[in-house]
Amino acid sequence: MGEWCNSNLRDCQAWKDEGLEISTTSNECAKLYDATLRQLVSWIDCKELGGIIKTSKAMLEADPTSVIARCMAFGAHSLSTSVSIEKDSEFGDKIKKLVKDAETGNANKREKHHAKAVYYFSHGDMWSACAEWEKILAEYPNDLMAVKFAHDGYFFLGDSHRKKDSVERVLPKWNKSAPCYSYLHGMYAFGLEECGFYEKAEREARFGLEQQPQDCWSTHAIAHCMEMNGKFDEGTEFMESTVTNWEPCFILACHNFWHNSLFYIEKGNYEAALTLYDQEIYKRTQSNQMLDIVDAASLLARLEMEGCNVGKRWEDLSPLAENHIGDHVLAFNDSHLSMIVSRLEDEKLLKEHQKSLRNFVKTGTSDNHRITRDIGEQISDAIIAFNSKNFDKAFECLYPIRFEIIQIGGSHAQRDVYALLLIHSALRSKNPEINSKTKQLIDERNAFKKNSPLADRLLAHQKRVLSS
Repeated sequence: MGEWCNSNLRDCQAWKDEGLEISTTSNECAKLYDATLRQLVSWIDCKELGGIIKTSKAMLEADPTSVIARCMAFGAHSLSTSVSIEKDSEFGDKIKKLVKDAETGNANKREKHHAKAVYYFSHGDMWSACAEWEKILAEYPNDLMAVKFAHDGYFFLGDSHRKKDSVERVLPKWNKSAPCYSYLHGMYAFGLEECGFYEKAEREARFGLEQQPQDCWSTHAIAHCMEMNGKFDEGTEFMESTVTNWEPCFILACHNFWHNSLFYIEKGNYEAALTLYDQEIYKRTQSNQMLDIVDAASLLARLEMEGCNVGKRWEDLSPLAENHIGDHVLAFNDSHLSMIVSRLEDEKLLKEHQKSLRNFVKTGTSDNHRITRDIGEQISDAIIAFNSKNFDKAFECLYPIRFEIIQIGGSHAQRDVYALLLIHSALRSKNPEINSKTKQLIDERNAFKKNSPLADRLLAHQKRVLSS
């Protein structure tokens, strides 16, 4: 990335020439906005500028009143899903001031839409946020921040088609020589993959990698294609042969190591998956970023369901989970916190988490309130019941909502942990009626996840149960 992360950065006039006028008069702020955006989209720190956090801070210092700069900084912070206005009132106040300044100051129409979108997302109104970003893209298809934020927003909503369509609409309208153009192909590829267009998704992702081998989002899209099509040997070979390209992408490296671990779990090589956890994944959870914590929790849960003893690794995640109890940014995140706190010998923390969830759904009407109330609570209850060996309750919580779980957000690969939890609940139940649902649930998983040795092992286990 070094050859372009700090070169030819756009000043105020350059942004205007591209039809993306910004209201700041600080060329330094405009250039640092460009640099922050490039690092965000590429998922990699620019060493020349000291990384994205330092760049973002310098951007805000260059013009503390800039609306577009604050939209970038606060938007990226919100979309990390690691900060919560429920707990960080100072951050919430900053966002309120941003919206007020945008409406009463000299912000242009595009910047006002951005400010509203950041406000909506930070308050859990993800659909409204995406609507604002789409208003921008309808008029300014080359607004990369709107492309990126909408892409992430649809991911958190589990809306695969809008995630694909949003990029598909703007891609033909871009100047192919524009900074970060090639990264659009990785975004498009991920949307295609989540919609089941695997061949086209892989073509788009490989095109992105031809332009920029360090494009870890294109790498990520290919990993998804291989996961969903049962190409697990090919998957490990691909991820490990390209690791020197994507590992420097610190924001996503943990997640890509997680994908490689999934390939090993499918193949039944639990030792390799645990080694990746110990050597690559756990240390990255110290970022305190929710994506990394989610990856760690999901991987340990999958390994335990496969009968693997993970030792004291859950305890190591305890302080990280405790930091985020009560955030309630995403029901998806809360369900993974449930995985951690229900595997600890800390009844107080577990009850605090459960109480916080119960109170949250009673206090608001945002998208995340609704999703948590309709789906998230049941998923967390199922996880807690499962880890208490109450398999019947876990089944009863998940089975009626299994086709609605997509609303919790994330990818097919990430949500597979819920499908596996439901299958294992049925498989381990002593209730013949519940146990009899096991094959049906395995068949449902096989319908969208092909050639799964893990599914074959579960089916063999079920046959042994029935014959005993």
